[in-house]
Amino acid sequence: MLSISATLETTEFTTDFFPTYYQPFFVKMIIFGEFSGDDNGIMVLNREHSILECLSFFKGVVDKTIISKLPVVYVARTSMGDNPLDVNKLAFKLQGVAHVICEPEDGIELTGFSDVLDSNDARAGKIFLYYPSHNKKSRILNLTGSCQDADYLEDRVVNDVYNYMNSRIRKAIDTWDGVLTEKLHIENKKLLSNQSAIEEENNNLYDIFGEQLEKMEESNVKLSNEVQRLNAELQGLRMRYSDKDKSPVLYLGDEREFYTDEIKEIVLDIMSEYQKNCKEDSRRWHIISDLLESNEFKGLPEKRKEQLKNALKGYKNLNGSLKGLLETLGFEISDDGRHYKWIYYGDHRYVATAAKTCSDGRAGMNLSSIIEKLMF
Repeated sequence: MLSISATLETTEFTTDFFPTYYQPFFVKMIIFGEFSGDDNGIMVLNREHSILECLSFFKGVVDKTIISKLPVVYVARTSMGDNPLDVNKLAFKLQGVAHVICEPEDGIELTGFSDVLDSNDARAGKIFLYYPSHNKKSRILNLTGSCQDADYLEDRVVNDVYNYMNSRIRKAIDTWDGVLTEKLHIENKKLLSNQSAIEEENNNLYDIFGEQLEKMEESNVKLSNEVQRLNAELQGLRMRYSDKDKSPVLYLGDEREFYTDEIKEIVLDIMSEYQKNCKEDSRRWHIISDLLESNEFKGLPEKRKEQLKNALKGYKNLNGSLKGLLETLGFEISDDGRHYKWIYYGDHRYVATAAKTCSDGRAGMNLSSIIEKLMF
């Protein structure tokens, strides 16, 4: 297996911040020569596949009975029988990073896939994106609005595919450092296997060497995992600021984040609540829907509310498990005086006062409501 990872970095001399992606030449040679292997029987190519060649594969991807190695892009013809974009150009730009599947010129009838795919009118002119991860929702893209054209649609597909593939964590063995570590591990095992052939007086030295070697390899594995985690975190941060077909709608102010993505999560939570009162299919409804769809929304404020509400049911006193949960949620607890003070991330603008002992059955729910409104 050959794994290639290409990265782009900027310096103070960089002038082009939106470069076009090109694969290394020898990687293109592998794909052009059709030596890049197959994915559940489907060749990895830089050109499109006809749905007639891979109908069972595509149905398995839609049904989630097949886990593909690469994303799948299905391009449905318009009601006029044309493709909404140049499928050959799209496949070439993706460079074998995803399978592009298109329909024949005379069209095709699909049955047993989904309500949208089974209807010629419903799927006409749309592009369907399916990802190897079942936790990543599939996407449907089409040309809507007078300002969009085929090139814009093509860019969205390419960027979505590359952003997904760039966010995947690579195993250590897929990197050159991992290969060298595995080679060293094999050589070390060979040395240890020859232990019986060494004179008896050297056995103690081998025991010491073996213990040191195990500790070193455990340390190497931990360090390697940490490097992978940091690389994935760095790639995620790069993706947040490098998507070339999007620009920031809002800029951060002076408020610091208490936890990762806190400000974004609260803003998206507010937008989600506001959308419920918007007239459906109005301009505001479309804009909010697009922003919610284009930004990953984990619902962290709501999860925090639910955790706190469950923990404070029937609150009597601050036991060990409740204290641990509060500290996990970012509270600093002060027990000076007759009452506790729960300070959110040490910011004295957000303080809740709680009795040290309480007999009121509703006190916990009232305290939970105060904290939700003030801090979440």
